[in-house]
Amino acid sequence: AISLQQQYKERVISYTVQEAQKGRTPNPDIMCNSRVKFGCFYDAINERGFDYVASGHYARLLRDEKTATQRLLRAPDPIKDQSYFLCALSQQQLSRV
Repeated sequence: AISLQQQYKERVISYTVQEAQKGRTPNPDIMCNSRVKFGCFYDAINERGFDYVASGHYARLLRDEKTATQRLLRAPDPIKDQSYFLCALSQQQLSRV
């Protein structure tokens, strides 16, 4: 088992509280994806020999082999599309989805 409760508290909850205190609307789901699921969780599974993580979000990735880049695209069904939740991921993070 991998426990990331402390990292979630430090990287997502603290961000959410700080943004709310500044009068802004935080988006903890996007921060959780970029900082925890595709951040410290990647690090933990990498140590265990895993290369990829299922995003759990309905979206598409287009891999360009010539440029070695990933394009995040909307899902085929616009009503179900969840690409928004992955918009803060880096190219390195997207390459492991």
